[in-house]
Amino acid sequence: MSLSIPRQAVYYVKKVSEGRNVSNVQVVSPCEKQGQTFVTAFEPLSSNVTVHNSLEQLSTIRNSDVLIFNNALSKIVNNADLLTDFLKNATNASAIGGIVIIREDLKNVADKRQVARLTDYFDVFRTNDSDGNNTGLDLYTVDQIENSTYVEQNFLDFIFVFRKKVFAPSTDATVTFRDFLDKTQYTSTGIDAYEWIFGANFISPGGYNENLKIIKRFGDLKPGQTMLDIGVGIGGGARQVADEFGVHVHGIDLSSNMLAIALERLHEQKDSRVKYSITDALVYQFEENSFDYVFSRDCIQHIPDTEKLFSRIYKTLKPGGKVLITMYGKGYGEQSDKFKTYVAQRAYFLKNLKEIGEIAEKTGFINIETENMTPRFKEILLEERSHLEQNEEEFLSKFQARERDSLKSGWTDKLGYIEKDNHNWNFFLAQKPFPK
Repeated sequence: MSLSIPRQAVYYVKKVSEGRNVSNVQVVSPCEKQGQTFVTAFEPLSSNVTVHNSLEQLSTIRNSDVLIFNNALSKIVNNADLLTDFLKNATNASAIGGIVIIREDLKNVADKRQVARLTDYFDVFRTNDSDGNNTGLDLYTVDQIENSTYVEQNFLDFIFVFRKKVFAPSTDATVTFRDFLDKTQYTSTGIDAYEWIFGANFISPGGYNENLKIIKRFGDLKPGQTMLDIGVGIGGGARQVADEFGVHVHGIDLSSNMLAIALERLHEQKDSRVKYSITDALVYQFEENSFDYVFSRDCIQHIPDTEKLFSRIYKTLKPGGKVLITMYGKGYGEQSDKFKTYVAQRAYFLKNLKEIGEIAEKTGFINIETENMTPRFKEILLEERSHLEQNEEEFLSKFQARERDSLKSGWTDKLGYIEKDNHNWNFFLAQKPFPK
């Protein structure tokens, strides 16, 4: 086993621990030789590493600062009851604030989108500890194992990273925002219906051609440059940028349902210029000055703190780097009650174009360009609604009437919101200045 794999785990420990003591490291690895590589990798942290070769030993562990599972779940990955038992034991084995890392290679499972189901299991699980606290695993990221991607062309080898946390008691139907996205707007069926109407590999207005037009507004993209794609969805835009311009893209999204599709297709296409993470743009700690470009298509309306997002984008861009965002925004007309309900149901946090420009300027960006693209949005909505109406028989051969009705009414409602200047489609482009 390459030492780069346990060292990737150590990298996350350093990112997430925030100076916390990591002296007690417990590793569960059925392959003892692989387990010992974690001992070597943790030597710079002066950690006391104990290696176990079976999940049966998990119940004996307590108060671990770091708990790592290395391909230890293969026998239980399809058994919901055993996974629940595992999560209870893993949570109880960790100290509050402790880090839990699960490395699992899923290339040989029958369901190539298994990562979505596992992410959901891990993310929403809660259990009471001995003190009565409602504890669970707070998601930091699900990333691909870089050694597997580049050496083996295996894009389905994952590293799940969590921190044990005490959560407030909750009776909500959706436990986390990721859970909300995957159970409402981005169900598997919903994603497939969106893709049918937007075009293969895309779930954003206008599909491939519209996305390419927008990407070209960056200017001269060069092979080997790097891009962060926030809200990458099912990955069409990331693969488009790699194919068209040779740019290396790190795509992130909080919807595990969407990224499971992107990862499955990436595994089929074997394009190592593209990688994905299931994570929150406000949580993932990107390296500073690391990207030539940051791109986001119609995603940031889901993010509550625009100022924090822009600050993080600014830090991760290289000097001279550019950010380009299209986003749903609010217009300047008096908002109807129906529009307010729509915004609340989607958990949108809408800004108008003036507010976006002011936040960008406050952050320190220069060469700021903003544009109200709502007229083009209206054209696209009319085109797509017409496409659905003219090809209704084909649509109904794949989906139910409720999906058809939902799309038609949704597009009609958006056209109504546009007419009242409630709903805008906004464009933003800016640059990080060079140091003086």
